[in-house]
Amino acid sequence: MKIKRQNSSFESRPRRRSNLPLIPIVLLILLIGLIWLMWTRGGEQPQSRVEKAIPAEKLGK
Repeated sequence: MKIKRQNSSFESRPRRRSNLPLIPIVLLILLIGLIWLMWTRGGEQPQSRVEKAIPAEKLGK
């Protein structure tokens, strides 16, 4: 009669795989981050004041 070991460290269990693979999840997160970065840097820029140099002759008139 054989004695079975009950120690779980010697048992080989099948590896559990998640439903979603890791690589597509990472790629999706990177894509969302890239879109967010482009969104925050792009778009309409606020207008800045342009100062023109006026000659001294025109200031007095």
